Amino acid sequence: MNAVTHTDPASTRDRLLAAAAGLTTADGWAGVTMGKLAAHAGVSRQTVYNELGSKAELAEALVLRETDRFAGHVTEIVAAYPGRAVDGVTAAFRETLEAARGNPLLEIALGGRQGGRDDFLPLLTSRPEAVLGRAVDTVAELFSRCYPEAPLTASEWTVAVEAFVRLLLSHLVQPSGSAEHASGQMRWVIGRMLGA
Repeated sequence: MNAVTHTDPASTRDRLLAAAAGLTTADGWAGVTMGKLAAHAGVSRQTVYNELGSKAELAEALVLRETDRFAGHVTEIVAAYPGRAVDGVTAAFRETLEAARGNPLLEIALGGRQGGRDDFLPLLTSRPEAVLGRAVDTVAELFSRCYPEAPLTASEWTVAVEAFVRLLLSHLVQPSGSAEHASGQMRWVIGRMLGA
């Protein structure tokens, strides 16, 4: 009896997203096609469409993948500052800003490299709910859970985190100084919010 091999859909999707990220970084977003992605990943074009859908859906999946990676990093940062909300939020902001400035996919998404202004940019501007909403909800829940002593309700943390994320994007699109300068501004804002 022959053994039947089952492919884990999550691993196929993850492998395709990793390949798409590599192609986007190397060739720019405009240079990525579903056929090229299929060839690069060693799967059929139909598999690419089944796993990821259209190119616009691929763009959203890539940006959400990066968003989840940043959120995971924020979780690690906050864990180093128990009971110190001002320090934890400031460190999360600074380290996320520094990491984002060195992220080639985010640079393309923000239009900083050729090929960025076709399907990627609208995810962060005209259709921000997928990316912004996911980031805000994840990080607000994290801050609310990790800093119960802070005088903010869960819904107030959501408002605060949305302001932080928008400030972060502003510093990425139009940097006005170093990450240290930007995080100093954030420290002042979060300190005032928390009465620290």
